[in-house]
Amino acid sequence: MRGLSFLGTGKYNPVTYWWQDAQGERSCRTHLFPEAVAEIFRPEQLVVFVTPPVKVGEHLQTLRERLGDVLQPVDIPEGKSEAELWEIFERVTAAVAEGETILLDVTHAFRSLPMVVFTIAAYLRRAKSVHVERVVYGAYEARDENNRAPIFDLTPLLELLDWTSGAEALLKRGDAGLIADKMITTHQILYRTGAGIPVKLKTLGQKLQALSQALHLSRPREIMRLAHELLPLLEQTRAEFKQWAKPFALLASQIWSELEPLAFDRPDELSRENLEKQLWLVEYYLKKGLVVQAVTLAREWMVSYALLLRGAGDWLQRADRAEAEKALGAAATRAQREDVEPPGWFAQLPRSAELARFWGELSNLRNALAHCAMSHDAPSISTVEQNAQKLPQALRSLLDLAPDIFDHEAK
Repeated sequence: MRGLSFLGTGKYNPVTYWWQDAQGERSCRTHLFPEAVAEIFRPEQLVVFVTPPVKVGEHLQTLRERLGDVLQPVDIPEGKSEAELWEIFERVTAAVAEGETILLDVTHAFRSLPMVVFTIAAYLRRAKSVHVERVVYGAYEARDENNRAPIFDLTPLLELLDWTSGAEALLKRGDAGLIADKMITTHQILYRTGAGIPVKLKTLGQKLQALSQALHLSRPREIMRLAHELLPLLEQTRAEFKQWAKPFALLASQIWSELEPLAFDRPDELSRENLEKQLWLVEYYLKKGLVVQAVTLAREWMVSYALLLRGAGDWLQRADRAEAEKALGAAATRAQREDVEPPGWFAQLPRSAELARFWGELSNLRNALAHCAMSHDAPSISTVEQNAQKLPQALRSLLDLAPDIFDHEAK
């Protein structure tokens, strides 16, 4: 592990900095916190970023004498302009190698530098796969009557960025992968370090991970089932959030609201309510910009809808779905070719002509996506997007005609 620290020109008074963790308490009496970092956390090297005034001042000389070869000063500007702040960003990130483990100290960072340091930490983790072991702050102002000052662990603030990014990915794109990984990792760390014994945190993460995969693979029955299982699990895990995943506790209500409309306890039963949930999922996909998934599901929705209206067959049997697709296709082709005739049951469906016309339009839209615009006459992106946005209204007008339920097993 390497330490990254900052040094100023201020008048620093001696104090005993102390740190408490699973290994016990460790302390160091000094007026320069980088020395406490070296003594308490034992980095192999301590990189101290220094401005021109600090470079020629007594504080750096004192650190040289006390730390010897462990110390590595790196020049940075004073940060008096936006350009200089960017230069600080570049020099700090350049000082860290790919995949390194680092400890960040913001104690003597001046003015806006602590904020810059947190931005740097987030960048290093994403761009260079750097592991930030700790972000620490020597709280001189919190010293007690014995002149002992605690070292605050600010790492949870950095963790909050991960939780927030994960929640944003779920809420904006329906991608629960990031936040699920965070839960699973937190659970495993707690067990490995003995810091806690969560019961449901990992299970919740795994189910969210499965939900994310189902969403992006357009598997509505799994989505409905998993969302239904996740809602009570979110409530049951609330105490664990508050104890070990506090950032998620703040986001849990938002995520519950996101999942609630997707939940359905009878996803394998063909019914009006099931199709209503699937239609909501089409709308959900479009709001998240997942047009391919929306169109793919809308097409399958039409097949299920036709089988519900017909009142015969098994809606999850490939042969029955193929028969319904063939009937829809024949009805759509009938408008251009009189020699094609849909089966009699289809012609008896309410608004069968409208159903056939819409199937033709939807098939063209689906083909435009499935064939990746590999033709001279492929519709533009904006046309595909506009046509996709019309799907929910068209599907909802058809749903009004559907019966509440059709029990295929009873037939």
